[in-house]
Amino acid sequence: MNLEVLKRAQDYIEKMANGINPITGDTISDTDTLNDAKIIRCLFYVNDILKECVVKETKKVKRNSVPFNLTQEQIAMVELYDNPVSISRIVQRINEVLETDEVKKLKVSEICDWLISLGFLEKVEYKGIMYKRPTELGNKMGMYVEHQVTPFREYDIVLYKNEMQKFIMDNFENLLEFLQNNK
Repeated sequence: MNLEVLKRAQDYIEKMANGINPITGDTISDTDTLNDAKIIRCLFYVNDILKECVVKETKKVKRNSVPFNLTQEQIAMVELYDNPVSISRIVQRINEVLETDEVKKLKVSEICDWLISLGFLEKVEYKGIMYKRPTELGNKMGMYVEHQVTPFREYDIVLYKNEMQKFIMDNFENLLEFLQNNK
């Protein structure tokens, strides 16, 4: 959706609802169809809808317009877990230190791709589905697979001990460089 065209349409509708010709700026005559009460109510209704669309589109344009990045101060602010956790929990903590919605959030897939490139994770096929599993090096660094059972399902999850979480944060600039080079 073209934000500028949407803004212009909303502006035109708002002017007509207020009895102003959007092209000339003149007041619309009392006998003009646009001065009918039903038409005016309709124009105000459409104007409100268009305003909402403009706000949503403006937020979309602003949100995630800057590539993911963290400063040294932000990296230092990321709290590590004492206990083993999934990569999604680690990524959630990393994204919590972002100061604005304009910066794209780090994705689990991006950090996993980086860990694959370093040889800590590998893709393994099981029953036609690809899974990411720690390599021998990953196991040595503090990654392991744990079988989880919930009332709803059973699954295996890769968990990251504190040592591996620390490795990720200590080498965060390397991750940022990887992301930059693999756009």
